[in-house]
Amino acid sequence: MAVTDLSAGSWTLEGWRPNAWRPAKLGEAGFGIAPDIAPVPMRVPGSVQQALLEAGILPDWRVGLNSRLCEWVEHRHWVLETTPPPVAAGLDAVLEADCLDYSGWILVDGREAARFEGALLPHRFDLGAALADGAPHRLAIVFEEPPREQGQFGYTSQSRFFKPRFTYSWDWCPRLVPVGVGGPLRLLTGGSARVSLRRVAADYDHHTGLGTVEVSLDGAEAAARARLRLLDGETEIAATETVPLRLEALKADPWQPNLHGTPKTYTAEITAWDAAGDECLRETRTVGFRRVEWKPCEGAPDGAAPWLCVVNGEPVFLGGANWVPARLAHLDATAEEHELLVGRYRDMGCTVLRVWGGAGLGDRSFYEACDRAGIFVWQEFPLSSSGIENTPPSDPEAVARLEKIAVSYARRRANHPSLLLWCGGNELYYGPSPDHPGPQKPVDLEHPCIAMLARVVTEEDPGRRFLTGSPSGPVDYALPENYGRGIHHDIHGPWGQGGGPDLEKWRAYWAGDDALFRSEVGYPGAMDAAQIWRYAGDCAFWPPRGEYWMHTAAWWTLWGAAAQGETAGLSPEAAFLKYVAFTQRLQAEAYRIAAAACRGRFPRCGGFIIWMGHDCFPCPSNNSVIDCDGNLKPAADALRAVFRGETGA
Repeated sequence: MAVTDLSAGSWTLEGWRPNAWRPAKLGEAGFGIAPDIAPVPMRVPGSVQQALLEAGILPDWRVGLNSRLCEWVEHRHWVLETTPPPVAAGLDAVLEADCLDYSGWILVDGREAARFEGALLPHRFDLGAALADGAPHRLAIVFEEPPREQGQFGYTSQSRFFKPRFTYSWDWCPRLVPVGVGGPLRLLTGGSARVSLRRVAADYDHHTGLGTVEVSLDGAEAAARARLRLLDGETEIAATETVPLRLEALKADPWQPNLHGTPKTYTAEITAWDAAGDECLRETRTVGFRRVEWKPCEGAPDGAAPWLCVVNGEPVFLGGANWVPARLAHLDATAEEHELLVGRYRDMGCTVLRVWGGAGLGDRSFYEACDRAGIFVWQEFPLSSSGIENTPPSDPEAVARLEKIAVSYARRRANHPSLLLWCGGNELYYGPSPDHPGPQKPVDLEHPCIAMLARVVTEEDPGRRFLTGSPSGPVDYALPENYGRGIHHDIHGPWGQGGGPDLEKWRAYWAGDDALFRSEVGYPGAMDAAQIWRYAGDCAFWPPRGEYWMHTAAWWTLWGAAAQGETAGLSPEAAFLKYVAFTQRLQAEAYRIAAAACRGRFPRCGGFIIWMGHDCFPCPSNNSVIDCDGNLKPAADALRAVFRGETGA
């Protein structure tokens, strides 16, 4: 057995006009031909854009309007090459990739050995015939142009590619469509190429304090022997070699949510050997033991879905934030960045992070950070609203592609104690969207795509909750005139766009709220002045209606009468500083009022989640409470006081 981590190798990147690399790499060109972009080093995992930035070919897209100067990258083919260790003759050889974003070819010595497509699915390529002869070979991953996916506006029913849509531009980031490798990239040889880990899952009975861990393998028939060990640090708690691999009646400390106890985790170690006694699989996964039950909120209307989360017998208020990737070029996000951000949310007193459907599956390092922090993860499948039309696709080809992604999601993340539930996606509705907030009818299990996702969760991760979408229930948005009618279940909004409501109207709105859950609430505030100066570059930083602000913050500048009145008659610099302080103060108080109103109604209200938690791009004004460099806005402190029970309404 051999497992080679290809991220440890030396990789070069070349940029070519589409298909121009073919005659050059195959040696068939009868004349000199060279790439548009000469070879530069590239880290794996990572994005083409980051490699070009580090080589001085791209400007820093975070500064000013520079992102516009980076969009040409989408219109090239990119050849990523390395020389892997030789593979002995006759051995199996499999290239295993967690994420290749988005499509292209695998080449060995310039010859096509495999084709790939899909950013959200892992890949396994059988390269034994091309590599296993004991000789050195050149391995290349060629990325073609990314698909023409939709950004924020479009038609959800036409979703086909399921490449993270936010990178095609949203109201809080510009267009920067990453190309490259995400997550582990490994070359497996010998027996390790035949056996792989399918799924690890744990269960817990909080009444008896006993837990269960079970493991399933793909290619298990190639293993003569397999073992599952449960470890607490270096100490073995239990072990089995009985197939199927399952440990029962485990006396274990429970995993508890943040603010409710210790989020105790264990390690499941899975090992397999072939008939010759050689190790052909060794993997570890984090597990934890907890029981989640969902009960009706106090006073909930008949027929409403349960929104009171009960963990190990104790009701838990789900307070938290919507999570977007740590970087706009999300392939470059690191475990250290995930640890830092999740730590910020833990310190705020968050108990849940919602991984929004316009992105992808939360990284393994993100989930492991949440496991350690005691923060639940609400994971959505890759479907999101499109402004113009928000109904999921129903054609068989798109539904089948999404089903493969959903199965993979469930198998890859079922082990994590932090995984709270699966959700169909973000703001999925029947019929077209109006020009202003609802109410609209959220999709339900009658839609064939949503019904398929529900079935996948039942089959692949039984016992975990499935939500049809966020929001869900009779309507999407709560209007004061509808309070008391029992139609506000899981609700989105308001977000305080434009000038934003004055705080007295805002306070009155929340005083009458009767929603069972609030999974998306926003109010904008400016980024710190020093950060705006840093990232504005040569662009004018005042007034907040200039080109720099409109580049990413057109929806979120709060440039209404109140802000204009606060800054009237001041010099540009003084007005700018006053505006930043004014909007940050408004945001902090608005979030405090809304969060305190929901938490004060617990257990009549099950939770409150802000849109959004952090910026992945330096947006000069946004609903975030953590900027792109990890700095806290005043609103983060306001939420901390509410979530930790240090203030009232």
